[in-house]
Amino acid sequence: MNEFALIRDLALIWTVALVAGYTCIRLKQPVIAGYMLAGVIIGPHALKLITQPDQIRMLSEFGVAMLLFALGVDLSLKQIMTSAHRILTAGISQMVFTVAAAWAIAAWSGLATSPAGGLLFGCICALSSSVVISRLLMDRGEADSIHGQILIPLSLVQDLSLVVIIPFLPVLQQVSQSSGGDMSAFFISAGKAAIFIAIVILGATKIMPPLLESVAKANSRELFLLTLLALCLSIALLSQTFGLSIALGAFLAGIMMSESTYAHQALHDVTPLRDVFSTIFFVSVGMLLDPAFMMQHWLQVAIFVVLLMIGKATIGTWAALFATRNLRSAILVGIGLSQIGEFSFILLTLGSDMKLISTAMYNLFFAGAVITMMATPALMAWAPVFLSRQLRAKKWQETEEETISAATSNLQDHVVVCGYGRIGHNIGLVLEAHQIPFVVIELNANIIEELAMQGIRHIYGDSMNPLVLNRANIKQASSLVLTMPDPLSSTAVAAFARSQNAGLKIIARAHRTEEIAVFRAAGVNAVVQPEFEASIEITRLVLQSLNRPTAEVKYALDQIRVRRYDIFQPNINELDPAI
Repeated sequence: MNEFALIRDLALIWTVALVAGYTCIRLKQPVIAGYMLAGVIIGPHALKLITQPDQIRMLSEFGVAMLLFALGVDLSLKQIMTSAHRILTAGISQMVFTVAAAWAIAAWSGLATSPAGGLLFGCICALSSSVVISRLLMDRGEADSIHGQILIPLSLVQDLSLVVIIPFLPVLQQVSQSSGGDMSAFFISAGKAAIFIAIVILGATKIMPPLLESVAKANSRELFLLTLLALCLSIALLSQTFGLSIALGAFLAGIMMSESTYAHQALHDVTPLRDVFSTIFFVSVGMLLDPAFMMQHWLQVAIFVVLLMIGKATIGTWAALFATRNLRSAILVGIGLSQIGEFSFILLTLGSDMKLISTAMYNLFFAGAVITMMATPALMAWAPVFLSRQLRAKKWQETEEETISAATSNLQDHVVVCGYGRIGHNIGLVLEAHQIPFVVIELNANIIEELAMQGIRHIYGDSMNPLVLNRANIKQASSLVLTMPDPLSSTAVAAFARSQNAGLKIIARAHRTEEIAVFRAAGVNAVVQPEFEASIEITRLVLQSLNRPTAEVKYALDQIRVRRYDIFQPNINELDPAI
């Protein structure tokens, strides 16, 4: 039965990962932590159920390649470049100071056996998990929030830092093995990396577009997927030839396609492979964790985790202030960066192979990685609630500068619009066309400049700040529109506004049905779910395309809305029959 040993091991890995992942989801923990725990259970330090560890490790390398290829495809360089100077300043500051702090602690505690090992350990600790961050923001509906718009680009800046770190590893290895380091090794590695990146850029601009276009015209999903796999693995192996890693090559291969017309289809096609084989990678990572080490060194592990999360959160908060003046959002960014990242495992493996990382440091890192990944979702859920309570109880004021382009103290029966993104902009166009007075509260400096040029009343500041709402003359306003994607921010603003104006009509945006009851308790009068309203419009168009009578279409849509929103009463019309 040895010929089926690999199949047996794969079946075991996916089955245990399924159970552990489902359990983590039920406990509202990241599924990645469940996969790692599955590896601990079936690994050589616990039940010893895996019989082909070398082949599993090779498959896990493929999983890493697919994971980072998909991450590269999903990477939006334009998103970073729109606020490049602020994001790059924040990202570089966070990396440099976290590396320095972790390096110092590793040297002081004796974890680092050499300065080179301490520096590499600092780089490992500085990286955060793009997968955990993006998954958390999407699950919480906060991808478009202020901290979400900073967290995602910052995590991508961290990922791109590997292009600099990996070529530097041979120098660290040489420094650790001798009294002095020959910088020629670094320049050779850096030169190879530059040549490889030049090849990637050339392929992305000259080779990739016509190749993908010709394959796409064949109208074969199988050929398109095979092309993606061939390109991903070929570039990954080319990266290894240039002295870089397979993982970094796969990541850059994904970046080659990120701005392509076919990027979304590529991401859709590789996602199943990414999910299946990246599971093997995370399980194999867990197999390396020694539970006996955690039990014997539980105090060191606890101290490491606390120092790591507090240190990364503090430095991340400080760095985020380069990208936003909103202290609350900066704190959430810091908490979001406080866990360990996927690339950290790759650096740790490379460092271990080069004898730069000691066994104690290796085990300590894996223990900390699992715990930090499990703790981050809980902290991200708890922190906004705590900050909101502080704001309401102590009237805590943000430190941002607030400027008003036009007087609002004399406004009455006006509309206050919190957030002037796509939704807020459309609302403003309608209000302006009907000559209805309104004032915008916005924290995006670029939008503030546009509002000033257009002569629209605006306040620069955080709508959660009571001072900002009072300056918008919320006591005399007739309506308050909350377009923010963050439900906790919306409920905090609604609760304060309701306390100041009992007759205020509050309309809020929601992503999930369970948020409706929370909005109701905060005093919101009406809720709109953009995705649901989009489905209503699509349904209307479908019925019209079938030439159904207008009355029938209206009745059908009204019934859908009643069933969807019946838990949200009273509505605005019931508050004032004249409306």
